[in-house]
Amino acid sequence: MISWKKTFYAVLGAEFLALAGFGTSMPITPLYLQDLGVTEPSALNMWVGAVNFGTCFALAFMAPIWGRLADSYGRKSMLLRALAGGGVIIFLIGFTQTPAQFLVLRVFQGMVTGTVAAANVLIASVVPEEETGLRLGLLQMGIALGNSLGPLMGGYLADAIGNRYTFFVTSLLLVVAALIVHYWVNESFEPQQPKKFSLRSLLPDIRPLLESRVILTLVMLAGLVQLGIAFVIPILPLYVQEIVGGYRVASTTGLILGVSALASALASALTSRVAFRLGSVRLLALSFFLAGAFHLPQAFAWSADSLMVSRMMTAIMLGMAIPLINILLAQHTDKAKQGSIYGLAASTNAIGMAAGPMIAAVVAVAAGYKAVFLCAALILIGAAWLAWKALK
Repeated sequence: MISWKKTFYAVLGAEFLALAGFGTSMPITPLYLQDLGVTEPSALNMWVGAVNFGTCFALAFMAPIWGRLADSYGRKSMLLRALAGGGVIIFLIGFTQTPAQFLVLRVFQGMVTGTVAAANVLIASVVPEEETGLRLGLLQMGIALGNSLGPLMGGYLADAIGNRYTFFVTSLLLVVAALIVHYWVNESFEPQQPKKFSLRSLLPDIRPLLESRVILTLVMLAGLVQLGIAFVIPILPLYVQEIVGGYRVASTTGLILGVSALASALASALTSRVAFRLGSVRLLALSFFLAGAFHLPQAFAWSADSLMVSRMMTAIMLGMAIPLINILLAQHTDKAKQGSIYGLAASTNAIGMAAGPMIAAVVAVAAGYKAVFLCAALILIGAAWLAWKALK
């Protein structure tokens, strides 16, 4: 097998395992906090919010730094750091005895991990230029499949072996992923190490953002697409409860999320072929616009089935947007600086992941659940206008 193909499939397999692993333990955060003694509802909500925000904030802060180090010391080493470091920290989480210990380790998890950005920049630097679109789309498909399988597997594991031991399974999956990268990934990129180490060498190179409106816009859109993905997730079970009247709320919500994740994965894999015909910029603007438009019928859904169809269409559009942004970043960024740029994109991604649910919660309290979907529609349609205006 051609060397770059072996590297690609190794990274694809490792990312699938890693995201499935993260997914097994992420949904049990409230349950694990209950195991640690947080049972009062308001306190539980506060701790869950603190843990999620702390993880996202740490990821947003560190991602550009890891990206700069990837440019200086190599992309493979950064992916290994994210996988192996995440495995060790999540293993330690399984031994925590207090909510504060859990919070601190989850913040460290956010600081050390960030496997998606590391995998994207590694693939962008390894595969031939004519293969970049297809391979980044396939990588996003593997990530989406891992994200969809992980929570399903985590639920069964938590019921079968307990919440604490589920973290050990996550750790094992990350270690296996790290071993795959160590033994089967070959890196052709030759990093330009600084002659003398300094704190300044850790700072991300933001000059491409200042020099290129295209790159700046793409980094902003990376945050907006994640905001669009995460926006309605926290209120979705409660909205489903309103629609179905309390009957099988959890399984219905899980089905909607699972079908949407699968649709997103398939869309990511097929995006490069469609983009070749329609053009990446045109398709990116269209995907944001339609993702916003498909939020409108969700605000007026009359059944779980109608909601699922609309959510699935939204997931397809946002699933197309992610690889398109990565493709355009690869095309417009100097290979020597791709680590820094993908790191900055990962940072805005984490900000969107944290900000989306917070904004949605405020809107839900002020104006109800339907307004959350309308607000998401406005944000995504605004992102479509930004993409078309700044990139065309």
